[in-house]
Amino acid sequence: MGRVVLVGSQKSEIGSTVLSIKMGIELSQDKKKVLLADLSGGKKKMSEYLKVNEDIIYDIKDVLDDTCSLEQSVIEVVENLNLAPYPRIHGKLDHIKKEKLSKIINAAKTSYDYVIVDIGKFSSSFIDFDIADMAVDINNNDFSCVREINNDKIIAEMSGLKEFTAVINKFNKKNAVRGTMMKIKDIQKMTMITTIVIEENTKFLDMDSYFLFGSEDNSFQRAAKNIVSKIK
Repeated sequence: MGRVVLVGSQKSEIGSTVLSIKMGIELSQDKKKVLLADLSGGKKKMSEYLKVNEDIIYDIKDVLDDTCSLEQSVIEVVENLNLAPYPRIHGKLDHIKKEKLSKIINAAKTSYDYVIVDIGKFSSSFIDFDIADMAVDINNNDFSCVREINNDKIIAEMSGLKEFTAVINKFNKKNAVRGTMMKIKDIQKMTMITTIVIEENTKFLDMDSYFLFGSEDNSFQRAAKNIVSKIK
């Protein structure tokens, strides 16, 4: 049976989509069969990052509506890396039944080694954490991050999910030193979680498929590898 990883945040445009993709790429390059499921509704969809937007015939909502099977909706991006895409029609995914989504993801576990679901907010009512093996929570180092990470950790723990990883993305070291943003050691102390850090870097602002499939050594690449090592 495959493993399910839920990736989300309480913040918008914080990097859950690109990190989900990079995790999937890392696993697929290790010969693991991966399904990326895009439920986040972010400004830029997985299908756009991966340059398969024009290949969409059916999407994840069509699977939920029994218009097609999961495999009919799935797009093969590269060998071992597959995508169940977010709808191109605005508002199409506004209403999701939790039980139906759980059934689909549980079924996917029989065909894939890993199912990585970009869920947007952890508080989304359509997510059943019982289906997951790990949750990855992404935030930055502003002063709201501790409260938000702790709230998401509680949601995960209430479902009995023990594997919970926090990622501090866009970490602004200068502002942390000045005291206008939080230091990593303080975030870790107040959340009781050893966080994974992605430094603020202009290179990460406009990621494309070339960057995501690249192997340049940077904090984004290292963070994805770190998370992958935890879920293998």
